[in-house]
Amino acid sequence: MNFVSAFQKVRNNNLFEGFVITVILVSAISIGFSTFDEFLEDKYIIWLQRLDYFITLFFLVEVLIRIIAEKSLLKFFKNGWNTFDFIVVFVSLIPIDGNETVLLARLIRIFRLLRMISFVPQFRVLTEALILSIPRVGYVMLFMFVVFYIYGALGSLLFGELDPLHWGNIGLAMLTLFQTATLEGWPDLLYEAFEVYPWSWIFFVSFIIINSLIFMNMIIGVIIDVIVRTNDEEVPENIELLEKINHKVDSLGKEIENLKKNS
Repeated sequence: MNFVSAFQKVRNNNLFEGFVITVILVSAISIGFSTFDEFLEDKYIIWLQRLDYFITLFFLVEVLIRIIAEKSLLKFFKNGWNTFDFIVVFVSLIPIDGNETVLLARLIRIFRLLRMISFVPQFRVLTEALILSIPRVGYVMLFMFVVFYIYGALGSLLFGELDPLHWGNIGLAMLTLFQTATLEGWPDLLYEAFEVYPWSWIFFVSFIIINSLIFMNMIIGVIIDVIVRTNDEEVPENIELLEKINHKVDSLGKEIENLKKNS
């Protein structure tokens, strides 16, 4: 029992959590340096490899500490963030050798940076809000796809012969519209069409207003609404706890006053 309690103290220690976050950042920086292997000397590459081994071993020990602190594997894996951390660490333990798999090894290592999400509460709030907002955002994006498809069909019919590279078929037209929605290079497309069709500005301006201004802001609004609702659900619990504490304090104060009067 004392053995488990010791691991729980280590897991809940702020210095330990800070050290884990530091190791995660060092891991990300080392991966960044490893991309310059063409310019690094062999001895520095060896040191980076040793550092990677140490980081992998540390993450393994850290996960084992958390598993032991939870007393059971079932309790540990009930937490989604614990499962996420375990998968990231487990995948990074897979031995990968050979020049053909260097890229895959680096990709696996870089995913360790995602562990920052599980250790920083603010990151968890944002991630959970994004996950909760997926259904509502999905409906907005589905509506956006319908609008893209309509405008793509119109653009292909109207400008297909004028600019086959961008409007030759509905697939190319939708890719062009995606570029237009990002506000990248759309004036060139507009001026090219404007020389032949003076009214073509209506097509481009209306599409930008609908997608870049309305739909994008709707997606942002949905995500912000989910974050606010999530925080509002947590606030009443804190208020209720404070009210209970205040009630107990008031009761103790009244008891003390009664004792003084009786004495």
